[in-house]
Amino acid sequence: MLDHAGASGPPRDGEPWPRLWWCLSGLLSFLPVHAAGYHGTMASAAPETVIDRVVCSTTPTVRALAHARRGAADAVRPGDGRAVAVAMPRTPGARSDLPGAEAEAALVGRRFPGPVDVLTGSSATHEAVLAALPKARWAHFACHGHSDLADPSSSHLLLADHRTRPLTVADLAGLRMDGAELAFLSACSTARPGARLADEAIHLASAFQLAGYRHVIGTLWPIGDRHAVDIADLVYTAVTGGGDVAGAVHAATRQMRDRWPDYPSVWASHVHVGA
Repeated sequence: MLDHAGASGPPRDGEPWPRLWWCLSGLLSFLPVHAAGYHGTMASAAPETVIDRVVCSTTPTVRALAHARRGAADAVRPGDGRAVAVAMPRTPGARSDLPGAEAEAALVGRRFPGPVDVLTGSSATHEAVLAALPKARWAHFACHGHSDLADPSSSHLLLADHRTRPLTVADLAGLRMDGAELAFLSACSTARPGARLADEAIHLASAFQLAGYRHVIGTLWPIGDRHAVDIADLVYTAVTGGGDVAGAVHAATRQMRDRWPDYPSVWASHVHVGA
């Protein structure tokens, strides 16, 4: 397929990477199609891998992609607006702590020259987060996520009060946020659809896109705390250096693959959703 599309290998020096959007359905929605291929060939002139030929993004529908691409020429860069970072190093009722969550919040503060609102621990409540999001162009969540396979609209991020007021897909999809740029969901399984409604691509990442974010970074499965920090650092280094979000996720994936070639569970988890 890539050969027929003219993407037979990496671009030459100075040339842009080709872009490819996946609009997946059914069981394919659960798979890291961007990581497909024979990665032992990655150094070849015509590598038999997807990520060594194209920059991949996903979209729940073609209409959602068209909406996300609105005003693409006027996209802003970090520093052009406020950011909000939500970090839950310890979560009531969760099975494990996330010591890297605070490191991710600090990373956002260092990388974004504009104002950054940090909601950590007990201050990261359902009400506080929903109040902060409309004021910011950029949002980062470092917390636990719950993907509800039976009822994907109930999938939620675990905030301080998640046992009484979970921040669900339904809550997020109801927001209307013009001008929102990026939501980075550094949490488990935020781009995993439900089992019964896989064709409808209902998950946390698509909910943020419906809310108005042009770019969303989500995960297909549970991610390790340490590796989550590394990937966030790579992505934000590229974005704040002038790169586009999809390209930043692509570059981070390839760099993590170089570090952990035998562990796709580490490097293939993150996907870009949107423009």
